[in-house]
Amino acid sequence: MIKIIAILSIFFLFLNCGFKPIYKLSESNVSSGNYSVQITNQVSREIIEEINNNAFSGTDQEYMVKLDISEDLTPLIINTNGTIAKYRIEIGLNYELVEIASDKVISSGATRGYAQYDVVASEISNEDTKKSMTKIATKNALQLMSSRIQSIISK
Repeated sequence: MIKIIAILSIFFLFLNCGFKPIYKLSESNVSSGNYSVQITNQVSREIIEEINNNAFSGTDQEYMVKLDISEDLTPLIINTNGTIAKYRIEIGLNYELVEIASDKVISSGATRGYAQYDVVASEISNEDTKKSMTKIATKNALQLMSSRIQSIISK
């Protein structure tokens, strides 16, 4: 009986420890930071939509992130007849974290997100797959950038 009580008490202790990840994007994919995002170059609509979906949109922003975004589409598998069977999408985010009040650059860095997709016979399906893989690669790069920025802000 004592063993059962001890096991249950340890179970409830670990169940209610209060651990919460602080750098994770929430269920609604909104970052918990207090910064706005500014894109400095022209990129595809899918990338802009993904950034807008994941960027923080509060009113009391203390920081701004300036993004220079690069997009690269690389063929991975080329068939013997010269057609491409698989592509890799690479999204690069070069960012600067700027404090709005002093207009001072606090930090800068770069992150990359990758995704791959297979080419099929339908051009419409290929284009839809490319768009969704671009969003996934952008989200991967944004999550890494967001965790780095939150780490810097928390210091």
